[in-house]
Amino acid sequence: MPRWGMVIDLRRCIGCNACTVACKAENEVPLGVWRTHVRYYEKGRYPYVKRHFFPILCDHCEEAPCIEASENNGVGSFYKTDDGIVLIDYKKLEKRTPSQIKTETKAAIEACPLEAVFINPLTSLPEKCTFCSHRVEKGLVPACAQTCIGRARVFGDISDRKSVVAKLIASNPTRTLMPADDGGGSGVYYIGLEAGHIDYEALKGGRQIDPKDFDNDIISQNTGPVFKGWTPNTPVNHGK
Repeated sequence: MPRWGMVIDLRRCIGCNACTVACKAENEVPLGVWRTHVRYYEKGRYPYVKRHFFPILCDHCEEAPCIEASENNGVGSFYKTDDGIVLIDYKKLEKRTPSQIKTETKAAIEACPLEAVFINPLTSLPEKCTFCSHRVEKGLVPACAQTCIGRARVFGDISDRKSVVAKLIASNPTRTLMPADDGGGSGVYYIGLEAGHIDYEALKGGRQIDPKDFDNDIISQNTGPVFKGWTPNTPVNHGK
């Protein structure tokens, strides 16, 4: 059984938002909401100012707080698959009233510090990143990884030590946005994310990240070599 995960190399992200556009097109995400997006903040003092980009999506936590929240406030429509992807079971919501769906979704939204869950304004149903599970089932990578110009996003089987993502994790210092003791640490790994407290409120919504939102500069200035050999067309079960 594979264990799907994603590595995001912050050193390679150029802030083009091709991932955001590809995700919206692939999953028909309406305007005003998103399953993944790229935040940014500026660091330094004129004329030595640098903009840092920060892609954000569902962390697909080991013990996802949204799952517990949906179980405690509804029918438990949020669940985690055996291969590590957090999804929503819409069949469980079919017999629920709009008010009940709203209550369960609201609890899931409030439980996620990354605000990765939202209500689709067109369907009034909850949505979130699914790692494009419909593509993964066909041996394809998620749309965001497929279209990433800087190859900052790499997707694959993190349990396979010969896979590209596993090699990236093994050969680079990586961190997750959700610490392990808060249920995270299983789905999305960042390269270039320095140690230090992360203000999760700063990662929500659409506003620019303020440098003061972080205890220290979390974006690494290390521009060392990254793993080579991966291309956007590499099937998720290949790249060995």
